[in-house]
Amino acid sequence: MTELADAVPKNLFVPIFQHVKEKVLAMDWKSFQGNRPNHVSGVCMFIWDEMVHRGVAAEPLKIAPIVNNGFKGIAKFVHKELKEVPVTEAYAVSYYNEVDPKNSFVDVSLVRCWPNDIHIADVEFSDNRKPAHAGRKVKSSSRRNYHGLHVFSDFLARLKDVAREKGVERISLMVAHNDLYPVFRRHGFQVSQTEMSKVAFERVGVGFPMILSVD
Repeated sequence: MTELADAVPKNLFVPIFQHVKEKVLAMDWKSFQGNRPNHVSGVCMFIWDEMVHRGVAAEPLKIAPIVNNGFKGIAKFVHKELKEVPVTEAYAVSYYNEVDPKNSFVDVSLVRCWPNDIHIADVEFSDNRKPAHAGRKVKSSSRRNYHGLHVFSDFLARLKDVAREKGVERISLMVAHNDLYPVFRRHGFQVSQTEMSKVAFERVGVGFPMILSVD
């Protein structure tokens, strides 16, 4: 059976380096919540936004106390309000190489979630041999410190294959930085049509979901 892990094009980047270590952090939603807690709120807010858009959540601001409390308990809240399991599969993995054994150069976090998505909670394919700013690390989260490994297109193609095998209709993600919008747009993603997405896109330029239909 096809798994979320099959989308990771490790055969394209592992041979580039001498020593690569794979660290699987999550194989299900429970371990994902424990080992990737910083991605849980984004996943749940994406699901909540879809619930509001589709009329499943009649009170959009009902989640406000959860948000104001640092997103504590958001997974349980969404589960209760949806009245079904919001995430049915989850996978997270990081890769380390000899260039910098302490910091990962590849990170992928995926969930299969409501309504019928594979949601990219996190993705990073960095070539840590090639600094993007003349060797200077940049503190701004909107700029990357390294050039990429040029495998995102292959990753996306494999993810589409996984989605088709599983009968999933869409691939989705949240745009965290305004310089990423044109990147995802080039790969076919479109801004979600939910009201929250439109407002965030037009007013802020970050924090909005983008959707890619699986052909």
